[in-house]
Amino acid sequence: MALQITGNIEFNNGLTLSSIYGRTKYSVNDDSSMVAISLEYWVDENAYTSNKLSLIDVPIYVDGGYTYNRETDGNDVLSFTQVKIKEELENLGFSVVISEL
Repeated sequence: MALQITGNIEFNNGLTLSSIYGRTKYSVNDDSSMVAISLEYWVDENAYTSNKLSLIDVPIYVDGGYTYNRETDGNDVLSFTQVKIKEELENLGFSVVISEL
């Protein structure tokens, strides 16, 4: 799963992009009550799949730590991470589409 993020993405050097491609990484604590999520960005999906371009450092910051309950949040932790980060990014004014690979 991936995130297609659209909006005015401004870098510290003055450059802007209108869209980027994001992938989540996560870890669950020992009792499965918390999920730590980080987001990595590439210019686009092709940059990710071809490994020709490395990650880009995007100045978009999301929380990263979320309470998690398998009974109410489901067993699919990857899906949980995608939805949580999508909500965070949309609250920052970005348009986000979760896509399958």
